[in-house]
Amino acid sequence: MHLVTPDIFSSLLAMPDGIFTRQDALRSGMSDEILTAGCRRGVIVRICRGAYTRPGEWTKGEHRRLLARAALRVYPDAVLASGTAVEAHGVPTFEVAVIRTDICRPIAREAFTEQLRIRPLRQEPVATPWGPAVPLPDALAQTAVDHGIPAGVASIDAALHERKVSMHELEAVREAMAGTPRSSRLTCALAWADAAAESLGESVTRVALRGAGLEVESQVDIADQDGVFVGRVDLRIKGTRVLLEFDGKVKYTDGGTDALFREKKREDRLRALGYVVVRLTWADLFHTDRIIAAVTAALAVAA
Repeated sequence: MHLVTPDIFSSLLAMPDGIFTRQDALRSGMSDEILTAGCRRGVIVRICRGAYTRPGEWTKGEHRRLLARAALRVYPDAVLASGTAVEAHGVPTFEVAVIRTDICRPIAREAFTEQLRIRPLRQEPVATPWGPAVPLPDALAQTAVDHGIPAGVASIDAALHERKVSMHELEAVREAMAGTPRSSRLTCALAWADAAAESLGESVTRVALRGAGLEVESQVDIADQDGVFVGRVDLRIKGTRVLLEFDGKVKYTDGGTDALFREKKREDRLRALGYVVVRLTWADLFHTDRIIAAVTAALAVAA
């Protein structure tokens, strides 16, 4: 095993995406023992059962794409599904775990490996930059059912906002899924969806507030008493003077101190008009109680 060096894997790692399969290795004359030794020594890493690549540090998005591409190499008859397919279509996701990645194959019943969930293929696949995937409306529906209402609404909002899907298409999928396990999640996600939302953070915040019984409006224009436009805010509690601004990616970062100053002046004008402004960050999305408490306090002030 002293011969297990990066060089012996160089031709395999030159394959598309730097991914090779166990079958690729066996055809090149390697053995399972060499693959095991290569992983043990950190020369290669296993992405999923039967697929390997070079070691590296990947972002969550890079890891998801790598695992998706590896799954398609190991299973040539597979197509991407659920949250993985949503990202393959270029739509962002919220808190959709990389493991297990979802794929569909022409099989009779659902199966699992350590890294993959393999479900029966029931849709005609379409092409994406990552490879074949279920159509976007189906992928969005699967995401809501698999990962819950906040994740479902976040991606549905994004896809509607970018006009990559229509509510009519989503409703057709909902009707087809009626009565299946957890399909009520999709029904709720579609009822709460809003194409006006401009970020995952806004969508998830709106879901938290809707769950608490509050009606919320997205991307609301605010004017002064003379009708002069003051600014557009991310969210407003309907029928109140409580506004919410989401700073998941601080909007003024690229603008430096000038942008920060303009943002503060805008907020000062809103407060002078009698509005109560609640600022939220990405961390707040994982503590719904914080969001509800902050909005409840703001509603008491604005009353």
